[in-house]
Order: sequence, then C-alpha cells, then structure tokens
Amino acid sequence: MPRPIKNLLRWTALPVGLIIFLIGAITFPLPLPTGLILMVAGLMIAAFNPLVLRWIKRTRPRFPRLNEKIRGLTPHMPGFIKRFLKRTDSSRRI
Repeated sequence: MPRPIKNLLRWTALPVGLIIFLIGAITFPLPLPTGLILMVAGLMIAAFNPLVLRWIKRTRPRFPRLNEKIRGLTPHMPGFIKRFLKRTDSSRRI
C-alpha cells in the first residue's frame, strides 16, 4: 500500500474509531451487549493509529488481572480479534 494512503488510513481511523467507541460507551448501560461490542470495535479501528496502539500497550500492564484474562481468552477469539489482542500485548514487541 502506498505511503500516503497508509497515512490517510491511520489518521482517519482515529476519529472514526473514537466515535464508534463513544457510541458504545453511551449504549453500554442498555440491556443488549451492543455497547461493549461497539467499544471494542472502536478501539480496534482506532488502533490503526500508532499513538492509540502505544497507549493501549502501555495501559494493559496497569491492570494485571484483566491482562491475564485477556491473554487466556486470546487463543479462543476469531482471527481479527486475536491479531488485535496480540498487537496490543505489552510483552510482545511490534
């Protein structure tokens, strides 16, 4: 992929991902699990931006119990979620 298109994708993914994340945060209290799904999808989209990816990698070790649960669930996830979780794992280098 040419470099200008890659940069455009990275910087447009940030606001789109954050908007989806905010919609998920607003709908989180509803009885349907759409809020959580939208929040995860928003973070996955925003993680195309290197700044967000770095922030997620720095934040995961701050919650060691949750991080261990995520590592335990990673092998059982679909491929696209598994790739995202492996990319954001703090013990793994990019």
